[in-house]
Parts: sequence; C-alpha cells; structure tokens
Amino acid sequence: MCIGHNYPTDGNAHTLHVGTKQSKMKRVLILLMLTFGLKSYATIYQVGSAKTYVSPNALYTASVVLDGDTIEIDAETYTGQPALAVWQSNDLLIRGVGGRPHLVANGEYIWGKGIWVVAGDNIVVENIEFSGAAVPSMNGAGIRLDGAGLTVRDCYFHDNENGILVTNNAGVGDLLIEFSEFDNNGFGDGLSHNLYVGKINKLTFRFNNTHHAKIGHNLKSRATENYILYNRLMDEQSGTSSRLIDLPNGGFSIVMGNLIMQGDNAPNKNMVGYGLEGLVNTPPHELHIINNTFVNKRVASCTFVDIESGTTVANVSNNIFAGDGVLINGTTTTMNTNYVDATISNVGFVNEAGYDYHLNSNSPALDYGTPINPVNGYSLTPDSIYEHPTNFGLRSVVNSIIDAGAYEYGVTSSIPDLLAEELLIYPNPTKGILTVEREANQIKKLSVFNALGSMISSTSNSNTVDLSTIHNGIYFLRVEMKDGKDIVQPIIKE
Repeated sequence: MCIGHNYPTDGNAHTLHVGTKQSKMKRVLILLMLTFGLKSYATIYQVGSAKTYVSPNALYTASVVLDGDTIEIDAETYTGQPALAVWQSNDLLIRGVGGRPHLVANGEYIWGKGIWVVAGDNIVVENIEFSGAAVPSMNGAGIRLDGAGLTVRDCYFHDNENGILVTNNAGVGDLLIEFSEFDNNGFGDGLSHNLYVGKINKLTFRFNNTHHAKIGHNLKSRATENYILYNRLMDEQSGTSSRLIDLPNGGFSIVMGNLIMQGDNAPNKNMVGYGLEGLVNTPPHELHIINNTFVNKRVASCTFVDIESGTTVANVSNNIFAGDGVLINGTTTTMNTNYVDATISNVGFVNEAGYDYHLNSNSPALDYGTPINPVNGYSLTPDSIYEHPTNFGLRSVVNSIIDAGAYEYGVTSSIPDLLAEELLIYPNPTKGILTVEREANQIKKLSVFNALGSMISSTSNSNTVDLSTIHNGIYFLRVEMKDGKDIVQPIIKE
C-alpha cells in the first residue's frame, strides 16, 4: 500500500517538478500534479521524531499553525495521543512524506470525535493512514470534518468506527476524495460506515477502493450533489456491508464507471439506494447510473438499484448487471442497453473469481451500449477506468460503440509514463493559461488531447497554451522537443 513521495519543500505551489525515472513515475506524477494547484503555502512545519514537532499532537498543542501553512509528517507510526490533532486554520496542506505515516488511535480520541478533527475550511490531506478510531458514542472517525471544504488524497482508512465522518453543514462546502482506500470501518451497528458524508454541498468520490464495511455502508452520502466515478465498491467473499452506495436524501447524483459487487454475507439486499430516507435535498432529484459493472453473489435475494418514488430523473443505462436479483425497485425514466444475465459466468469477465471485471474477447457486453447525452454540462460518456488498487487509466470507445459496464475491451492504456526529462508545468490544475518551461527553451510544439485521443488545441514555438475555453476535466499535454523527443503529461482543467 505505502508509496513514498519526495515533495518540493520550497512552498511554491505553482510549479510541478517532473522527471528522472520512467518506471514508477505514473502514480507519483498524478499525486504531484493534483497536489500543487493555485495556492502558495506560507510556512512549512515538519513533524517527526527527529523534528521540532515530534508528532501531530505536538504541533497541534503548540498552536502555531496559521491559514495557508503546510504540514509535512514523516512516515512513522504515531500511537495514541501523539496521533491526535485538531486543524482549525484554513487552506492547510497536510501530507505524509518519505512514505505514509500511520496514525493509530489505540483507545485515544480528541474532542470526543476521533483521530483528527478538520475544523478549518479548504484543507488538503494527503498520504496518511488512519486506524483504530473509537469513541464512547461509537461514532469515532479517522477524520471528522467539521469545516467547509476538504480534499483527501492517497490516504488509507481502516478499522475505525467511521473512516471519514462529515458533519451536516447545510449545503456548504465540497468534499473531494480520490486515490484512497477504506477497509473494515464501522462499529457494526449499521449506523457507522466506511465513509459517511453529511448534508454538504458536493461530494466527488473517484478512483477509490472501499470494501468490507462492517454492517454499515461502503459509501453513504447526504450531499446535495454526488459524483461517484470510477471506484471499486465491494464486499468480496467475506464483506458484510449494508449497501455499496447509499444516497438517502436524493439530490443530483451521477454514478458512473464503478465496480459494484455484493457478497453473500451482505445483510441488506439493496446494492444501491437512492432517496430511501426521503427526497429532502435541494432539487433536482436526478439519478444517473451509467456504465457501471454490478455483480451480485448474495443468494438470499438482491435488488440492484432501489429508487424512491418521486425521483424526477432516473437514467440507468449501459450497465452490466451480473447475478440473480431484481434489477430496479422503483421507476426509471430512461433505461437503455443494460446487459443483464443472472448467470455471472455468461458475462465474459476476465477473472470473476479474482474480482477482475475486465471483459474478454467473447463477452456479449462488447459493443452493447448506446451514446448518452450530457446532463447539466457533465458528460455521461466515461473517459476513465478504475485501476486496482487506487488508480485510474483512460477509456476510449473501440469500434465507435461503447461496451456495457465499467471497462472497454481492448483498451489497456493508462496514464502515460514520462520520458527521462525535466519540465516545469504550472499551474496544474489550471483554469486557463498553462505554462511549460524547460532549460534552453527547447519546446517545439504543445498539443492538448482529450481522453479519446482527439487533439483540441496546439501551439508552435510557444511555452504556453490557453485552456480557458475547454470543458473541465482530465486532458493530456504532448510536449514536442526540438531534439525530436516527446513528453506526454496529464493535466487537469478546472
């Protein structure tokens, strides 16, 4: 699980440093690319046994952290009180360095809530492991979010009463969780979960692996908007989750490109629930379930998708439903080209026993889908795939007809590795102008491609490219050098 990262420590969050070894670069590149956005962080505090602040708790109790600071935590194990902290300042960047630090509650908690309480706004947490959070109310969390706005990236939450618990915040604040794993969280009473999001504005949950929730849900969200994209949500053989996805209060939700598997030990037959505690979120109440792969192995009974009456739009299209069960409880407004087979072995998975739901060359789900129009400016054509354990690759349509399910047969492309070059690319993510710098100004041409490989912009003999007019999303920048070499770099337009 643990991946080491060497982050620049000069506080300059505008520049991404890329290069050296081609092997193992892809994962580190993505993390670095997403880390350094448009903010500059004021002071860098270093935490570790050989540092001024020997633990997260030592830094917290020193009361020196201000808005915009960076906190770097050495990859050590911090057990009990040393692991605990409350982060009350805004715009913090908190990250593990030299590997992944492990915060072990060991019976201790802070503010009655868990290991960390994030009380400030717009905080980024990266590359941290949280385990053992437990409190007398049986609702302890690895991270308890009380503030507005949080990004969690490349983290691991296991054996807590809740992996992350988000306080109801009256439709305020956005939560982004990506490249993270949630495993075996939950008290076991059905009221605590791998991940529990309260009434915030928006949840984006992508490229994550959430599995083996203890009686609770693998993902539960009351957010007004939910974007659940390219994840692995599974019970496997021994899991006992209640639901794989629970969106109990409706709202606008897109569930696309996920692997969703229910095991035989699941206590609740419903795999995905929408609005089942009342459609009380701010309208519209729209549910779009697109190009997911559902697998049910619960013998007793199964309902793949349970939709509350009164849902305005329910589009269930281009999915694979494998295994016995009721497809939909409720009413859909659109239901096109879903491949359905009660016999899982008929679907043509590469290795169903090993939970590999790529399609083989004989799968009847190939070329089974249909084009789906965007909704509210958001594309419903998947451009990515989940890669195990917490990563992503690209998806493009082969033979002009999309396959049903979360994978496209014959598409094996991942995020491209870099050649052994050194570039400065900033800001990334970007809202407009992207700048590329290299020694001796050796850049010949910059080209931007979408996930389908189509070029959407190019400029010659310039080190900048304007992305202000393209839609938000993941793209690829090709940098052609005057010496004939090429570099391909993932970029994000936001």
